[in-house]
Amino acid sequence: MAGASGSSSSFNSSAFGGVPPSSHGQHSSPLYSTFTPTSAAISALTAESSLAQSPLGSLDLGPPGYHATIKLFERTPNETTIYLGPWEVLGPSPRRIVWQCSYEGDTLEHYLPSDTPSSPHSHPYTLHSHHRRYSSPHELELFVSFPLEPHRIRYISHTDGLTCDDFIEVKYEFTTLESSLNFQSDLRQRDLVDWFDVDVIWSDVHRRTDSYGNVRGLGTIQRMKLWRDRHSSFHYLSVYANHRRRWKEYLVDNFEREFRQRDDRHRRLQLTAKAAGSGGQGRRGSAASGSSGEQQPPQQQPPARRFSAASLFLGSSRRGGSSSNSSSSSQQANGGAASTASQNDPDIRYLGIQFSRNGNVQPGTEDYNRFIVRWEAAHDADSQFETPYPTEPVELQSPYINGQEVPREFTLPYVNGVHGIAELPSPELLGLPPVAESVDGREFDGTQ
Repeated sequence: MAGASGSSSSFNSSAFGGVPPSSHGQHSSPLYSTFTPTSAAISALTAESSLAQSPLGSLDLGPPGYHATIKLFERTPNETTIYLGPWEVLGPSPRRIVWQCSYEGDTLEHYLPSDTPSSPHSHPYTLHSHHRRYSSPHELELFVSFPLEPHRIRYISHTDGLTCDDFIEVKYEFTTLESSLNFQSDLRQRDLVDWFDVDVIWSDVHRRTDSYGNVRGLGTIQRMKLWRDRHSSFHYLSVYANHRRRWKEYLVDNFEREFRQRDDRHRRLQLTAKAAGSGGQGRRGSAASGSSGEQQPPQQQPPARRFSAASLFLGSSRRGGSSSNSSSSSQQANGGAASTASQNDPDIRYLGIQFSRNGNVQPGTEDYNRFIVRWEAAHDADSQFETPYPTEPVELQSPYINGQEVPREFTLPYVNGVHGIAELPSPELLGLPPVAESVDGREFDGTQ
């Protein structure tokens, strides 16, 4: 930080730069001896105190007042550590995190790749406890990163202006566990309930071992997290599939409460996915019915088509063009949501989890036992809601409504991290004509 470098330079100049080298001997005295200041020493001290000092910016937050740190220009000679204070998630277009830095007037803006809170590109990532075997598993939640792609960071200093505007690999280091949990929850608009270290997680689609017997599955040595949506109160499980470099997220209500298999000795569980629809086919129920060996009746079969070389060439070109256009349009419409694995109906029949063993936790509080308790509590809470809730609620930007700015006097204040709902004024203030009212079933416009 510019402020940090400025403070260190001014400290050096005031401590050592004001006294000439020739006068150092007059200030020093041997140990256990009587030191009597001379007139030359007094004049040197007076001259040092009269030197102009470089002004420092006023500190808004000082250690341990800051919540997190981030490094800019990492692994370069200009590497700088920024001390971050309170944050605010703004959006939705563009969705970004605005940090108030330690020095007054300094701000850091973290632009998110997607405007959707549940997007995998904005999913925070924390390491498994095996990366620090001799530390508490809670300490790994202090280090938050985003491994999928670089994010845009803008750092604005009150003295130097725009200091950094670049795409970097964002890595935060928080000071407290509470700050890290609140940050991750505000980022996804889902409260982080708990996390669990797993050795391997697999499914019927992604087997636990490959053809060579190596343990792979969806992901290995990862931290699985349980979330509660702030809008619908539904619970979600998310884990990073490191072998495929993508996030997998599942709705807890899409799985049965009872476990398919349970092995307390090896800390293994298998979650059974609910049947898709009423057919009871489980995963890909519609595809199974469509791929059955039954043939259509002769009267329902489409008539045979007669092909030629020209029709084949034109058909392939049309199909190629239409498929490319449809794929590009679908990618633009989804905005990269195809990589999101949060579906209403899971594409698996079961989900297997093998939890890690950690000797640094107290007996009875292992991840395996905690997950069973959290799983039952999540099912009890989600079973109270029978009406489906939209997975992607629309987030309006305040104080703008329908592209028009609403005056400040008609906008509620910013409360608990959520913008207030705009309160529209009366039609007289907006200059709108009055609407005729009906009296006894007849329209009355005020005239006799």
